[in-house]
Amino acid sequence: MTRYGYFMDKQTMKEIGLSLWQMRQDKHLYLHQVARLTNLPIRTIDGLEVDKFFKYQAVRTLLEFYGKKFRIVFE
Repeated sequence: MTRYGYFMDKQTMKEIGLSLWQMRQDKHLYLHQVARLTNLPIRTIDGLEVDKFFKYQAVRTLLEFYGKKFRIVFE
């Protein structure tokens, strides 16, 4: 667990980041546009997309903005 209570392996973070990036690209949006529309800092959105860190609430905000749902599957 990290300081914030979430641990995410690097591969999962990479997959989430790539998915978030792809959702933004599909909507033809720039980082600054998403930041303005979601009230998230650009550095948070960028950090999630390039898998520097994982912030659950920020991911949730972005998924709601992109009209997607979050599902956790245990394998």
